Amino acid sequence: MLNYFNYFTEIERFYQSKRETFTLLSTLDWVLIESWQEQGLPLESVLQGIDRAFSRPTAKKKINSLAYCAKAVAEVCEEQKDMRAERPALPEVSPGEVTAYTENLAQSVVRLNATFPEFTSRFTGIAESIRGLNTANMREAEQELGALEEKLIALLKVAADEKTLLDVKRGVDADLNPFRSTMTAEQLTMLEQQLWRRKLMERFNVPRLSLFYLI
Repeated sequence: MLNYFNYFTEIERFYQSKRETFTLLSTLDWVLIESWQEQGLPLESVLQGIDRAFSRPTAKKKINSLAYCAKAVAEVCEEQKDMRAERPALPEVSPGEVTAYTENLAQSVVRLNATFPEFTSRFTGIAESIRGLNTANMREAEQELGALEEKLIALLKVAADEKTLLDVKRGVDADLNPFRSTMTAEQLTMLEQQLWRRKLMERFNVPRLSLFYLI
């Protein structure tokens, strides 16, 4: 089973090979890969979708973002929907590395107290929940982190001022607007939610609360 890092890098390398020129992946591209990973889409199906997108006439001139491949990936995965979708494996790391990593996550949440002192007790509560995770079962710990991230996102939306939220929305719209005609409504809705999360957390220098980023 591939781990999280390899899932990303295999897709990035294949996309670059099809482009035949080096192009840095955008934030939207990374969020798109992340959404495929979270849906459990098999790597082979994603690569076949990318290949299909590039097989279309004039594709190489048009495709300057992985987002242009989203519809083709969805088509391939629909055709292969009976295939067993398997999420990339959680990384294999020592207990000490996991403890250090989760402590860093907790500290990143605690630092928000300086920006939003009126929410200190709530941010501190999330941080303490991170520190209290039972990482003996990595899958369960990952699920708990996902729930804590949901609480953190909801709290940031309440704590952030209107200008910040508007800036985040503008950033999300700017990333998505070029691809609205090439994606389904379902894809756009999912990516919009993912981009909101990423951009809001990046605005306040908070990493994703996930063990998958522990490499």
